[in-house]
Amino acid sequence: MEAEEKYYRKLVEGYLNKTLTKRELIVFFDLLAQGKLDFYLEEDMVANFPAELDFPTKHFPIKYTWAAIAAVVLIVMGVTFYLNNTAIITPDKVASVATAVQPGGDHAILTLSNGEQIILDNSAQEENIQDGSMSIINNVEGRLQYDLSKVDLRGIPADQLADKYHTIETPRGGTYQIILPDGSKIWLNSLSKIKFPLVFDQNERIVEMEGEVFFDVAKNKNQPFIVRSKGQEITVLGTSFNVNAYSDEPFTRTTLLTGKIELRGTNSKIKLNPGEEVLNTGTNLKIQNADIEQATAWKDGFFRFDKIDIHTLMRQVSRWYNVNIKYVGPVSDERFVGKIKRSEDINELLKIFNQGGMNIVLNGRTILVKN
Repeated sequence: MEAEEKYYRKLVEGYLNKTLTKRELIVFFDLLAQGKLDFYLEEDMVANFPAELDFPTKHFPIKYTWAAIAAVVLIVMGVTFYLNNTAIITPDKVASVATAVQPGGDHAILTLSNGEQIILDNSAQEENIQDGSMSIINNVEGRLQYDLSKVDLRGIPADQLADKYHTIETPRGGTYQIILPDGSKIWLNSLSKIKFPLVFDQNERIVEMEGEVFFDVAKNKNQPFIVRSKGQEITVLGTSFNVNAYSDEPFTRTTLLTGKIELRGTNSKIKLNPGEEVLNTGTNLKIQNADIEQATAWKDGFFRFDKIDIHTLMRQVSRWYNVNIKYVGPVSDERFVGKIKRSEDINELLKIFNQGGMNIVLNGRTILVKN
C-alpha cells in the first residue's frame, strides 16, 4: 500500500473516531474537497454510520460530493472538535479550509512492527509511542526519536529482534525527521519512505528507502551503515549524504557532504569523496561535482534552483504543495535560478515564478504551465 493511501486511511479513521488534531482536520477537509477521500469515506464512513439514523446514502443525488455528506454527518451527529480548549472546527468552516492550497509540513505515517499505524505530526505536546518495551518519542518539532538505552535486550532471541521493523512514510506535502536507534539522523522529503529494524544486526546496519532522504550517519567502524534504494546500495561507516530516488525522476542522485561512501549499482561500483555526486540511470553511474546547497535545500526549508529545467522544478512543487501539473502547449527549454522558502503561500510562489519569466496559472488544485 502506498504512503498516500495509508495516510488517507488514517485521516478518515481519525475523522470517524473524532481524534484528529486541528492541523489534521485542515488536511482532511482539503483532501475531501479534492475528492481524494471519497473511496475511503464510502468504504469506512457508511459502514460506521448509525443504522437508526437511516441515512439515505444510496439515494443521494450525484451532485452531492462526500465533502457535503461529511458536513451533514458532522451536523447530524453533533461532532464538534475542541482542541487546546480554544480551537473549534465546525462544518461552516469546511469551505474556507478546504479550498486553499497549503504548503507542506511535518506529517507522516509510522507503521509499527505489529502492523499498527500512527499519524505523526508536530503535535502541541510530546507524545510517547510504545512498541513492546521500545519507547519512541514524537516531539513538538516533528521529530521521532528512538532510545534503546532503557531497553533490556538480554534473553530476547536474535531472530525475534531481526523481525521487528518500523516503516515511516511521508505523503505529498509531508516531511519528517527521525533519530534511529543507533543515533543516526534521517530527514524524509515528501513522498518518501524508510524501513529499518528496531535493533540493527551486530555486523551491519541496513535500511531501505524510497523517494528522497538525507542521512547523517552515526560513526561505527565495526558496523557499516547500508542504504538500499532504487537500483543501488550505499555502504558507509559514518558520513552525511542525500539520496534522491523518486520513481518519476530520470535517475537516482546521491550527493556526498562529508566522509566517504561506496555506491554499488547494477553493473559497477564507485567511491565518492565529499563534494561529489553520482547519477545512477540504472545502467551506468556518472560522477560529477555536486551543488550541495541545491541538493539539501529541501531539508533546510527551501526550494533552490540552479539552472534546472521547468519539469524538474514543477515536480518539486507538485510534491510539496500536493497539486497537479498540466503543460499547455510547447514547454520552454529555459533554465531557472532562485531560492524560495518552502513555507511560502503557493500564490506568492507562482507570482515569483511569473516575475522570473514563467507563465503559470493556478486553477483549483492544478498548475497550468504555459509557454
